[in-house]
Amino acid sequence: MKKMTLSAIVLGLAAAGAFAQAPAAAPAAAPAEQAAAPADSVKAAEEAKKAEEAKAAEEAKAAEEAKAAEEAKKAEEAKAAEEAKKAEEAKAAEEAKKAEEAKAAEEAKKAEEAKAAEEAKAEDAKPAENTNPGEVANAAGNAFAMLKASMNEETSAAQMEVKFSGSAEFDVYSGDVLNDDDFNHSYWTTFDFNIDVKFNDKWSAHVGLEADGPIDNPGVGYNGAFVQYKPADFFAVKFGDLTFTEGAFKAYYGYDDPQYNAAGMKEHDIRGLQIDLAGLELGFGFGRGANDRCAWADPAEDDGCKVYNAHVAYEFDYAGQHLRPFFDYKSYQQEQHNELHAGIDAGINIGGFSFRAVYDFHADYLLDDEDIVDGQDWTSTAHAILAEPSFDVAMFQIKTTFFYAFISDTDAPASDAWSTEIPEYFFVYAEPALKVGGFMKFGIPVEFHTNTLDDDRDDTKTIDVGGRLYLTPVENLDITAFGMVDIPIGDNDDDTALRFGVETVFNF
Repeated sequence: MKKMTLSAIVLGLAAAGAFAQAPAAAPAAAPAEQAAAPADSVKAAEEAKKAEEAKAAEEAKAAEEAKAAEEAKKAEEAKAAEEAKKAEEAKAAEEAKKAEEAKAAEEAKKAEEAKAAEEAKAEDAKPAENTNPGEVANAAGNAFAMLKASMNEETSAAQMEVKFSGSAEFDVYSGDVLNDDDFNHSYWTTFDFNIDVKFNDKWSAHVGLEADGPIDNPGVGYNGAFVQYKPADFFAVKFGDLTFTEGAFKAYYGYDDPQYNAAGMKEHDIRGLQIDLAGLELGFGFGRGANDRCAWADPAEDDGCKVYNAHVAYEFDYAGQHLRPFFDYKSYQQEQHNELHAGIDAGINIGGFSFRAVYDFHADYLLDDEDIVDGQDWTSTAHAILAEPSFDVAMFQIKTTFFYAFISDTDAPASDAWSTEIPEYFFVYAEPALKVGGFMKFGIPVEFHTNTLDDDRDDTKTIDVGGRLYLTPVENLDITAFGMVDIPIGDNDDDTALRFGVETVFNF
């Protein structure tokens, strides 16, 4: 048993030696294996490189996607923030609107309550239903109710508003440059300054100053003041210094100041009361200034020639048409010395065409039956007719005037019967004009004048022809320059005259 074991050991050792010698016999195969190894290594490296690049590309793509996702997230968050901001602003605006509406509703409520309180306080002044202020009778009822209600009102606080306005005119005229020995000249100057005071919605006042005369420096004087109560557009009451005039010349520039001339009635100044009611004008008072004495009276003497004056007119104006009948009575409080004006002023406007007409009946020393001076009748009457058609379209304009007065004979002194109210018994005027540029107009006046109130005279007539340049470089400023040739006709043996002038007027 021991021998077998030893033999086995010897055989095992021999086999081990044989296996140990086997590798030395295979060196020939090694080079081939060694040549194959580099190719596999290159391929493996190439594949590794590609894998690395693919991995890098994958990582870059992932990073790009992550970056885009981050930006999209930020944009979404910004959008959400913007929408939230807009929603907040919309909410704030809505709240502000609601607050404003609530405030307005509260103010409206207070105003309504105040109005209701006022209406309750003046219940008697509430107009009757279905009344029309355009109708004098209904308007009178409403006006009386308003006056009655005002008697119960307490003195209210004044809400003072003061406004200033006025105008100034300074003119210069040459004499007859053809016949005068020297280059003569004359002036006319006018200044009006008005102050209007508004106490509240119903009460107001006015005061004026005036300077006017054919000199370069007329003195400035008081021109009247009045107080007005006007609770409604159709109703007003004035008391103080008032002025009434009717049928003034509007087209002809030479007689356009109603203080001196009128086809109807020149200015009558009074100190008294005026009521305006739905187009009806009522005035009554004592004469003031030149309207408070006879033509011959000396203001320094108390000769008893004092005037009271009553005036009535009704103004109807509708769709470019107007109609104004008027009546004025003046008493000098002397034997049979009184004066009456009655007439109508009417007109129509259609496009660029307008037509105006005035009729006036004027009488002085009414019903005198030789009571003033034995054997003399001082009653004097006149029927005056004025027509003023005009046409204005595009650049062309024409103004015309036709005036004629039928004047009766009278034994009264001419200065007493007619204090230059009617300038002459007959004249005709026409002035075609062309608008040049934006603020310039050139006119050619052609005029026929009798220059007298006596229709039997033929030695005062003239035809006047010339040119007038109108400049309005700015609103409320007017400059007029003119040259006129006065040509005597008929029995008038005066020389032909040439005169010039410049008139400047501005309002403020």
